[in-house]
Amino acid sequence: MGQERDVLKDPSEVIQEIETQLDRLLERKVGDIERELSARIDREREEAKRRREEVEREFLKEREALADYRTVVRAADEERAALLDEAHRRFDRVLQLQSEIEGLAKATVEEIRKVTELQERMESLRSRTAERAGFLKTDLRERFGIVADVLGESERPAGLDLDGELDKLRKIKELLAVESAAAGLGGTRAAASGAEAFTPLEVPEPPAEVRIPEIRDLVAEMSPEPQPASAAAPAPPEAPEESEETLAAALESWRRTEPANGCGEIHYFQKDARMLVDAESLFSSVDKTVEEADRLSVRLARTESPKDQFFIKQELINWQEGLRALFLRVIKMIEKRVWELPDYTADVLSVPSLRGLLERLSMENWSNPEEFASFRSAAEGLKKAFLARLSPRADYLRALKKELESR
Repeated sequence: MGQERDVLKDPSEVIQEIETQLDRLLERKVGDIERELSARIDREREEAKRRREEVEREFLKEREALADYRTVVRAADEERAALLDEAHRRFDRVLQLQSEIEGLAKATVEEIRKVTELQERMESLRSRTAERAGFLKTDLRERFGIVADVLGESERPAGLDLDGELDKLRKIKELLAVESAAAGLGGTRAAASGAEAFTPLEVPEPPAEVRIPEIRDLVAEMSPEPQPASAAAPAPPEAPEESEETLAAALESWRRTEPANGCGEIHYFQKDARMLVDAESLFSSVDKTVEEADRLSVRLARTESPKDQFFIKQELINWQEGLRALFLRVIKMIEKRVWELPDYTADVLSVPSLRGLLERLSMENWSNPEEFASFRSAAEGLKKAFLARLSPRADYLRALKKELESR
């Protein structure tokens, strides 16, 4: 019966129901799509928000790091300014102390001169007293037969020994000369990091009119005028020539050393105020450096690793820079008239010849085999000429000793 009723339904009603069901299905599908879209938008919005917060946090960290760096730079600038200011103040104090030392040295010379005058007056008084005492002794013996003791030579007042004070003055002068020369040296090439950021203080030369007198000048001023001799004294016999061993021992007792900016040692001879560079030790330093550089060059040629090659080249450059610093130190001290080169070898070893090697050390790169070979050839040629000049060796040692004793 139900089937019959369905069959008996109006077709229009059936179509209407189908349309209604389709509308509901469409509405449900559209709603599902819209809800899915909305959910997806919400998820993407949350993801975008999260990413934006992460980016903001990263930028905030960068800003904080930049602020910290700005603070560090400002603190470094302030500290550098404070250090530079202190350096200027201490340098001004150095100049003031040098001026005071020079003034005290002048005053010391004047006092020594006065002491010398007093000694001369005391000697004159002693002579007059001794003469009067002699007359009195003779008079007493002749007139009254009395033998009396008077002031004799044994009672002569002891003279003052000024050698110690003169030696102190000489040491003060040498110290001022060496320190002034050392302060005048510039820095080496900008090999150390950050060296370009500092401007070294310029040390002015001391005024020409202010100087500490030489010891020989003081001795000459305080020495009494020589009295003319009644008869010419016989000439002393000529001393026999000293042996090579004796000359070498004498020079060795005058040998001094000082570091060359942390790059080996510089040897020189010093007697009183005269200082001569030991040229033989200078060539020994060249030989040692070239020998080490030659060994490194052989290693470099056999090494294939770029990393190992880099370190070997750096070591080569360090040896080259060390020898350059040594030559620079010697030349500067000679130009400051603190040290001297021996006159005996001046035709071979001079400041221009040393400057020639220094220019090669400054311009060439020992990691380049051709440039290293060029320097080695120049150094060996100069050394060969120098060694030829030393023959016979006894004459060279005797000339050095004579130069050191000439002042």
